[in-house]
Amino acid sequence: MILELSVNAAQVQPAVEKAVNDFAARGFRSLGVARAGGYGKWQFLGVLPLFDPQETMPRQPSRRRGRWA
Repeated sequence: MILELSVNAAQVQPAVEKAVNDFAARGFRSLGVARAGGYGKWQFLGVLPLFDPQETMPRQPSRRRGRWA
């Protein structure tokens, strides 16, 4: 989403898509990073990998989970 709002989207899109796909192949999610410059124009800066491990334990019933949430 943030890539679509960035003024440099056309320049960085192939590299961003490659990075996102490479991270996904290794089990990572991706977070795009941008900053707003003058007049609210976004400049895409990069992609951060986020580790999101699969749950190994079954989910607790919501009644029990609510006590700790």
